[in-house]
Amino acid sequence: MILQSLYKLYDRLADDPAYEIAKPGYAPQQITFRIILKPSGELFDITDARLTDAKGKLRSQQRLCLGFEGARSSGIKPYFLCDKSLYSLGYDTKEKDPVKLEKKFTAFRDKLLNAETQIDDSDFSSVCKFLRNWSIEKAAEYLSQQDKDDFLQNGFGYFEIQGATLPIDQLPKVKSWWDGQQSTSSRTTSQCLITGENAPIARLHSKIKGVVGGQAEQSLVSFNDRSYDSYCKDQSFNAPVSEQAAFKYSTALNSLLNGPKSNKHRIRICDTTCVFWTEQPSTVEDAASFFFSDGSNTPETQDESARSKVEIFLKSLHLGTQVLDELGEDTRSNHFYILGLAPNAARLSVRFFHQSTIAEFVANLRAHHDDISIIRQYNSEPELPSNSRLLEQTATKRSSGKIDYDTIPPLLAGSLMRAVLDNTPYPEDLYSAVLRRIRADRTINYFRASVIKGVLTRNHKQTMTTMLDIENKEPAYLLGRLFSALEKTQGDALGDLNAGLKDKFYSSASATPASVFPRILRTYPHHLAKLNGGQKVVRERLIQDIIGELTEFPSHLNLKDQGKFAIGYYHQRKALFTKKSSITSETQESK
Repeated sequence: MILQSLYKLYDRLADDPAYEIAKPGYAPQQITFRIILKPSGELFDITDARLTDAKGKLRSQQRLCLGFEGARSSGIKPYFLCDKSLYSLGYDTKEKDPVKLEKKFTAFRDKLLNAETQIDDSDFSSVCKFLRNWSIEKAAEYLSQQDKDDFLQNGFGYFEIQGATLPIDQLPKVKSWWDGQQSTSSRTTSQCLITGENAPIARLHSKIKGVVGGQAEQSLVSFNDRSYDSYCKDQSFNAPVSEQAAFKYSTALNSLLNGPKSNKHRIRICDTTCVFWTEQPSTVEDAASFFFSDGSNTPETQDESARSKVEIFLKSLHLGTQVLDELGEDTRSNHFYILGLAPNAARLSVRFFHQSTIAEFVANLRAHHDDISIIRQYNSEPELPSNSRLLEQTATKRSSGKIDYDTIPPLLAGSLMRAVLDNTPYPEDLYSAVLRRIRADRTINYFRASVIKGVLTRNHKQTMTTMLDIENKEPAYLLGRLFSALEKTQGDALGDLNAGLKDKFYSSASATPASVFPRILRTYPHHLAKLNGGQKVVRERLIQDIIGELTEFPSHLNLKDQGKFAIGYYHQRKALFTKKSSITSETQESK
């Protein structure tokens, strides 16, 4: 279904000029040099085609080039007109074997010479004259005397005639001839698994660019071991996909990952690069990145049109798809897709793939938001925490204080995303990993509390409120509240300490309350005595109310109860600090 969905997407993107989608036989290439010829076919110069960016650095320019005939492997396969210097000039400092250089340049030259009479264009013939007189020896002699290696070795180059307005590959006669070549083929045909039609089969599929980590380009479909051969079929003939279908799906995916609109369709969740799209243009497609990046997609949210779409999307999460239905959007038959890719040794690894209607997608996001929703510690924190933020809560930190993403379990991102998109139980590994981090660093923040509440609500069918619940009489929740109140009492009495109650006792208090709370309560009266009159009365009443609901201190709390302990602690701490802020403001106003 992945390839079929991307194959269909190609036609939609091709109709939208903003995506700058390539048609068959064309591909976006990183251009770094141009070969300028005189009309007579003599070399005028080889110049740098890179552009200077806003930071003053030279960057290759990307443009659509003809001549693309599928991915290259280790063999000799020249492209037409636009190619790297080892093909178009027979020059490459990394290639030490002159025989290989000669073969690649000869293959490139012969490809163009064979088309000269058919194209019948004077400028194209000038390129052919140049190639007839050029050699790898001339390339080495000419280029070794000039400092051109920095732009020759890292990208593609094209030909142009001195003083001409168009490069050779953009001339009408050349483009018309090339387009005609794409409709004819003498290769053996077979039934394509995507289209069902008999067509020439792609031996190699195009490389995919834009997946973070690993190699710059990797295949989504490939067979690189003889053990996968079946019925005398090797390489991609094992799973026959036509050349046209392979081109379309890979071009569409590359556009989502690395095209001009990639910021709208691509996000990163730890080591997984995710792309999402809808069958037809929709508000959800335009605004989904806001949810997946918890609002940090600044360029999109600064645009007025994008902001309005984000607002509509957020309303649909709170009120349902009737908000989208009222705008005339089709939420029942328009499908939403999201694909998660991660680098691997031989080819890209598919972490997850999800498809559903927009109505189902929005409904499942609403359920996810309701399950993890909890009062925020600070107003600046996102109301919709992204999966990345939730997964970061399982990671350790380096000595520099930055998150060590390598410590996040690699398969957890896919498990969490599937739970969100399919409205299925959250991975228990995420829950236990967050509890381990809390015990290790004694930090219970908004994102960790969201994970714990979500797992308890969805997986264990527990009723957990977003704010402090004084009606909740479960021992674990009450113990978390009690620990928070005792910690706050110590802090109010003694000020900031190098090691307070939380630093010394949180881990043991949340696991074995009976061995810890009696010790803590023995120091509580001394801390309470240092508070002022009104504060002392309020705090004592709070702690007595909590203790009054406890019949005993349990000897042991299991993982589920440790999560309730953490939520009770978080709720009570938030309530205590909120009340303190309110009291302080009221006191200042009265003065």
